[in-house]
Amino acid sequence: MAKEKIKMNGAEIWQPDKDMAYSFNTTYTEDSTRSQNGKGHFTAMFTVEQYSYSAKKIPAAEATKILKIIAKGKPFTLHHYSLYYGAWRDDKFYVGKSGNLTIGELSEDEKYLSELSFNMTGVNPI
Repeated sequence: MAKEKIKMNGAEIWQPDKDMAYSFNTTYTEDSTRSQNGKGHFTAMFTVEQYSYSAKKIPAAEATKILKIIAKGKPFTLHHYSLYYGAWRDDKFYVGKSGNLTIGELSEDEKYLSELSFNMTGVNPI
């Protein structure tokens, strides 16, 4: 069986460096707060999954392919392994800001970025 890979809009992308960060982001009601004695009063509305993509020495053409999918904050379909569901899934994600782009050596024979990193946030709650 072939190894699953991360894809965006059905297209295989440059795979991130190992240990891609995974987290949750929970949105709470406006009246959620912590009292002066430290006790929390929180009402969660929803939680989404988040990933931090990071790749070093990525070919410029591969970075361009990814940027054309994530630019302008439009949702895209991410094929990913969800730790929450324990399975490979296709879900809608978006990138709110581009993250870090470090341009490495640009030459005729080797065009690459030293690093491409950004955060992806799920559109739909888990």
